[in-house]
Amino acid sequence: MTKRCLQILPLVVILLFSTKLHGQAKLAIYGTVGSEKTEVNNQGWSTAGTFGLYYDLAHLGPIAISADARGDLSGNMNSGLFGPRIAVALPVFPLKPYFEVLGGFSSYSTQNGGAKNTTSGNYRWVGGIDTTILPHIDWRIADYSYSGGGITQGSVTRHPQSLTTGIVVRF
Repeated sequence: MTKRCLQILPLVVILLFSTKLHGQAKLAIYGTVGSEKTEVNNQGWSTAGTFGLYYDLAHLGPIAISADARGDLSGNMNSGLFGPRIAVALPVFPLKPYFEVLGGFSSYSTQNGGAKNTTSGNYRWVGGIDTTILPHIDWRIADYSYSGGGITQGSVTRHPQSLTTGIVVRF
C-alpha cells in the first residue's frame, strides 16, 4: 500500500463502521428535570435532574430491549445506575411506556446540611412514558423511579423516589 492509502484507510474504516452502526443500532441520550424525595436527613421533595443514554439491543415486534445508564442528581443525593430497559411502542397511540431495573451506587450525606460523605450500593425501579414530538426527538412525559433497596442512614432505611420530565434525542 502506498503512504497515501495508509493515511486514508483509517478514515474509510471509521465511515464504514459509523454507517453500519447507524443502520443497525438505536442510541438515545436524554435529560430530565423534576423533583426527588430522598428522605435523607428527613428532607422532603427537592429539585432533581437525570441524564443518561440507552442503547437498543433487540426488537421483538413492538417491544424494544435496551441497556440504560443514567445519573440522578439532587441536592441530597447523587446516583449512578445501569441496567436493562424494556419499552413498548403502542400501535394505536403515539406513546412508548418503558420499565427499567437499574443497579449502581448512591452518594449522600449522613448529617443534616453536610457534604455527601457516604456511598452505598442501590437499585431502582424506573417507569415512564415517552412520546415522539419531532423526528428523532421524544418528550419524556414522565419518568418515575423508586429505590427498592433503599439507603441506610443511621438505623433507618430510606427509599428515595423521583418524578421528572424531559427530552430524549434518538440517533
